[in-house]
Order: sequence, then structure tokens, then C-alpha cells
Amino acid sequence: MMNYGKVLSDLMQERNIDSLKLATDLSVTRTCIYRWRQGIKDIGLSNLILLCKYFNCSLDYLVGLTENDSRHNNFDIENFGKQVRKIMKSKGISSYKLQQDTRYHGKYFIVWDKGADPKLSTLLELANYFVCSLDELVGIE
Repeated sequence: MMNYGKVLSDLMQERNIDSLKLATDLSVTRTCIYRWRQGIKDIGLSNLILLCKYFNCSLDYLVGLTENDSRHNNFDIENFGKQVRKIMKSKGISSYKLQQDTRYHGKYFIVWDKGADPKLSTLLELANYFVCSLDELVGIE
């Protein structure tokens, strides 16, 4: 997994933001920020999006997949299950093929459709499988 904690720490340092301010601004605990900065916690999509909005950067940049700090204005992502289905359709991948090639089957779509938050490890695995960026995968590109 990419070291999103280092990128987060660098962004905080560049903008002279300490953990207390970031935690307060994002309505999370300082412990949560500490864990993210240490890369201890497999961060969920909703928190990744919060950080992208806060620092006005792409998801791919935040997790260290690209050195290009591209700015995004469209962070209104739709239901993750629907977005994955869109990617599958555009890539010509059936539900059956996805299930055969990965561990992701119908149960995952049910929980994503109900609003479950995929973790960064899941996002990276799916982006790698679909050969797309994280931004494309979650629909903010």
C-alpha cells in the first residue's frame, strides 16, 4: 500500500497545519490524524474524500500514486457500488468475471449500495484490476 501518511504529513507541513487544526476542521480525533499520518489505519473512502477536499488535491496524489498535485473541484461522488458497475461496463467486465478474477462478488455490491465505505486497500486492488486511477474508480475525475 502507498504511504498516504507521508503525503498527508507533507501536505500538512506545506500548509502549516497541525494535527489539532486538521482534526478540528475534519471533525475527527487527533488520534485518528496520528494514525493516518503513521499509515497505521486503512483509511476509508469518505475520509479520503474529506482530505482531498480539504487539501484540494486528487485522490491519486493523496495516496502517493502520482507526483502530479492536480486539483479537483468535483468531489460529489455517487454510490460506490454504482460507480464500480459503471467502470465494469466501460471495461466490458461482467459480474461473473469480476467474481472469478477477484474476491469481489454480489455481497460487496449490496453493502456498497447501502453506503458502506470501502477501505483504501480495496480501492487500490480494484483500481489495479480495472487498470484505472483511483480518481476514475471513485468518480471524481
